[in-house]
Amino acid sequence: MLDRLLASMLEHPVIATAATVVVLGWLVVSFLAPGKQRRKIEWIAATGLYVALLGFFVNAVRRAIATDSEAGMIAFGMLAFLFGCGLVVSAVRTIQAFAGATSSSKASATH
Repeated sequence: MLDRLLASMLEHPVIATAATVVVLGWLVVSFLAPGKQRRKIEWIAATGLYVALLGFFVNAVRRAIATDSEAGMIAFGMLAFLFGCGLVVSAVRTIQAFAGATSSSKASATH
């Protein structure tokens, strides 16, 4: 399973880049004090997580379609839809964090 995940990440540079953003973002967040800068990095990392998960499940849907697996298409399609919606929410929150919107000033991606 892990070897398939790593192979999938190497085949798709968007997934690998998003996973790198997540790891680096969470490392930086671990050492920063709470504040505006940390909130921005939190939301960037959360958005990267949704990009990586969406890419992984879209790839799984494509494989399910190629192998004509209806169960795989439904299951992975629902997960791709779920993480696609999460990506939209996370992207909006990221934009709000950078714009300094008051509605997201108390919202945190980690709490």
